Amino acid sequence: MASNSTIENIFKQFNEAFNRLKEALATPDTAELKQDAVIKRFEFTYELLWKLLKRIAEQEKLEAFSPKSAFQAAFQLGLIENEELFIDIIDARNKTSHIYSKMTAEEIYDFICDRVITAFDNVNQKIKEKYS
Repeated sequence: MASNSTIENIFKQFNEAFNRLKEALATPDTAELKQDAVIKRFEFTYELLWKLLKRIAEQEKLEAFSPKSAFQAAFQLGLIENEELFIDIIDARNKTSHIYSKMTAEEIYDFICDRVITAFDNVNQKIKEKYS
């Protein structure tokens, strides 16, 4: 079972990564460089989030061995409101490993801007409310 200090540590790391992701979105750099930075920061923010949710699920006696099962557990715990959105986030993260076209990168970047930031912010707030 994950200890509270483990969860707090991962939560702190997630918040730092999430702040860096938002910082990358706010930067006035050139479009392509900014897009690359945002996608990369999304990747490690996503990784920290699902691992955080895995630890929370374990603490709550739920199984979570993968990102999908961690997000499903978070949905059961009321930390995520839109489970389908997080399935789309998983798909976007999986695509980031195989970006070969500018069009795909633009689609993922737009998805991060339009949907992911708000989703991550919402889950962040719910974790703060429930576990801080």
